[in-house]
Amino acid sequence: MHKYLFIVILFYQNIFATSPISKLDVHIYPEYYYSGVMVELNGKVEESALPLALEMVVPATTDSVFFVSGIANDESEVLPVKIDNKESNSWVRLDLDKPSFRIFVFYVPFDTSSTRKFNYTVQTTVPLDEFHFFIQEPLVAKDFTLAQESTANKDQHGITFHQIHVAELPAMSAKSIFISYTNHTRQTTMVLLQQLLSERSQGNSEAVQSKQVVPQRHRLPLWEPLAVLGILAILVGIVFYNQKDYGGVSDGEKYCPGCGKKIGISDKYCANCGGKL
Repeated sequence: MHKYLFIVILFYQNIFATSPISKLDVHIYPEYYYSGVMVELNGKVEESALPLALEMVVPATTDSVFFVSGIANDESEVLPVKIDNKESNSWVRLDLDKPSFRIFVFYVPFDTSSTRKFNYTVQTTVPLDEFHFFIQEPLVAKDFTLAQESTANKDQHGITFHQIHVAELPAMSAKSIFISYTNHTRQTTMVLLQQLLSERSQGNSEAVQSKQVVPQRHRLPLWEPLAVLGILAILVGIVFYNQKDYGGVSDGEKYCPGCGKKIGISDKYCANCGGKL
């Protein structure tokens, strides 16, 4: 009787236990920069719970797991984590000695077809009071489907993220996210995103060039050429008049081109000004 009572007490203590992890965000990136799935787990541990030995399940097809202790600017090491196969699951053990931690899981759940169907499971040896999944929808995905209800938001590049809230998860209990879509191009989000940014940049460059102001030829008002012609006519008239009055012969009379006085037809010098004729 006492034995069964002890088991019941342990069971209820496990259910209602407070989680040593105060925050946990699970980011799932299918086919983001390589033809597989990258999962990033960002968490914080209660100071009073440190150091904490944490074991968690990883997918059976996991090829590598990396652990980063501390925050990004803490110059922490990126350490590979050993994967242990226990029964039907794969597990990793993490010895947490700092309040913040990051875990990166890499696995390839796809075959050679264009259909993508896979899942990711969170299962740990400690209870979780509350955490979130953030699933990135690949830009190359068609008919993207989540088996669970989620809220969707887009970032500045137009990439959709689906958020799923989990209220609590007892120790050793499992929460799985099931994802499916098709990828006929076999491309990754990063490749397609680079193409879109390149096309957008080229389009902006062409738009700027088309909006450049083309200098127009200067057009004179109508009165300006008429005024110029009038001035030229006056100047020609004056020159013609001077040539007629000075230095020319009219009605058998000759005039000095220098002073305009009347001179003889055979004179070589002007009697008035002495100029050479």
